[in-house]
Amino acid sequence: MEDVTLLVGGQNFKVNKDVLSEHSDYFRAMFSGNFMENEQQEIAIDVVDAHSMGIIIQYMQIGIIDLFEYSLSTIGDLAMAANFLQITELIKQIEYTLELQMSISNWMEIMAIADNASYSKLQQLCAAFGLLSFRNMKSEYVPSIHKLFWYLAHPYLDAGNELDVFRFGFQWITHKETGADALLIILGCLDMKRLTISELVEIKKLIKDYEVSLAAKVIDCILELFIGNVALTIPDISEQKSVLSEKFTERVYNEVINLVRESRIRTLCYEPAVPIWKVKDEKPELTHHFLYTFTVKSGFVQWLEVAEKSLWGWSVIAWGPMKLVAVCGEYGRGTGIFMKDVKVYDTLKKEWIHHGADLPPRRHGGLAIVDDSLYIIGGVGGFRVVLHTAIIYDLKQRTFRKIANLPDAIQNPAVCAHEGKVYAAGHNNIYQYEDLGDRDRWIRIIGTDIRMSCMVSYNGYIYCTQNYFSYLYRFKPGVDKKLNLIASFGNPPAAICNLGDRLLFFTRTMCGHSDALAVEEFTGTVADEKPKVIWAESDTESKINDVAGSCSLVMTMPPVTQSISQYHRRYLMKYSDQ
Repeated sequence: MEDVTLLVGGQNFKVNKDVLSEHSDYFRAMFSGNFMENEQQEIAIDVVDAHSMGIIIQYMQIGIIDLFEYSLSTIGDLAMAANFLQITELIKQIEYTLELQMSISNWMEIMAIADNASYSKLQQLCAAFGLLSFRNMKSEYVPSIHKLFWYLAHPYLDAGNELDVFRFGFQWITHKETGADALLIILGCLDMKRLTISELVEIKKLIKDYEVSLAAKVIDCILELFIGNVALTIPDISEQKSVLSEKFTERVYNEVINLVRESRIRTLCYEPAVPIWKVKDEKPELTHHFLYTFTVKSGFVQWLEVAEKSLWGWSVIAWGPMKLVAVCGEYGRGTGIFMKDVKVYDTLKKEWIHHGADLPPRRHGGLAIVDDSLYIIGGVGGFRVVLHTAIIYDLKQRTFRKIANLPDAIQNPAVCAHEGKVYAAGHNNIYQYEDLGDRDRWIRIIGTDIRMSCMVSYNGYIYCTQNYFSYLYRFKPGVDKKLNLIASFGNPPAAICNLGDRLLFFTRTMCGHSDALAVEEFTGTVADEKPKVIWAESDTESKINDVAGSCSLVMTMPPVTQSISQYHRRYLMKYSDQ
């Protein structure tokens, strides 16, 4: 075909029609159908900007493009241009590049690009990433108060409490100097059912400089209800109308009613993932390797096959809220054939990703993750040698390096991450990994009478169990010098899952005429609290794989859009959405 001149944003691009048709469904349809542009030598395109068209034409002519050379704003323009011109391969590359570049500081920008370019899948992934990364999010990464409201009011926001949500919003409006009215927008983001009186007292302290504002009076009114043991429900508050209106004015009363009526309920749910063998009395190496989810209503439900039937000694761990990492294992006992790769399962994409790694041979290793660093410690290597070696595998860069050896050679060490540090249990001690820059080491922090089987970080403590004894221990790193015995279970625990607001312990009988499996719940919020049995099954065929690890994950995709009530919209309309 002959050349054609494209008129884009005041610039002329002379391109061969064959080249355009090869890459773009838009041009292919134009030049193969009965369109008047097929006969023209010059074609004007108004939707695409000249800079993007120049990059796209260069991509078409040489067949490759390095999108990492460009800024996010440029990639955003390219995304819309590629969509309009229907360049399928370029669209795939843009989505892939944007997903790789997603970080805590730019996910909102990438989500906006995905929205403008109609990349719905990427938009959902961005939303999930940001909502589930609240604990690491900074207020300066939020560009507008409308985005702030969407974020803080979202049911899937992974916030431990509503005080943290208010602090985040208050920091944003203080930095932006938006004024006192914006405080009501932040209050409208809260789940009123989760608020506590202590959180309200802290919120009142935070806004002491706005004590004459409507928001401050609303908080005083809600505190009054808490002090009077009045439930935050519309009927109960309505019964107090005359008293509240007289003490705080009817305007304040109406604001409280509206806040409670339009309160956003947090619905984010972490689900336990527990490795279970379902065939009673069969050899573990001959059974299928599945993870099961658990709810009180449904019990254990088969969820995900983790490894091949012959793989023995594999381990799993959660990498953030949405990804499961599976490593280690030997294909048959004593074969010397190890699984050296790293597999990552994305619960939202519902797919496995194989990293193609070549890790040192190991089975029954202990795992912990800090940020994107996977610690693999101890276990059994080739020739059935029990290991004291340890490595760190970078889950982003897909590389590994050796670190200091654990003082004990140990199979199935209990390992956990706590406040950015890694802890591992040896035979009679618990160690903390310390990286000093020029050297690294494991330092002893707690002595133990027995070897711990499981450790988990929860509410400022590390909780420990031993799978042959029915006791629960804990210690606070840097404070406690010994393990503290705080509770006991009905049977020895085989696995632990941290669901954010509580721990679930999966216990089983060690001997007896019938095998029993139970789930016990522990919140740690009450002094001398005892674990509570919430589910049990006797004479069961289920057997927990107590050496493979267990974790908690978010299994459902959060919605991107949500409705805004007239009450909230009234305040948001005062601010332009930039």
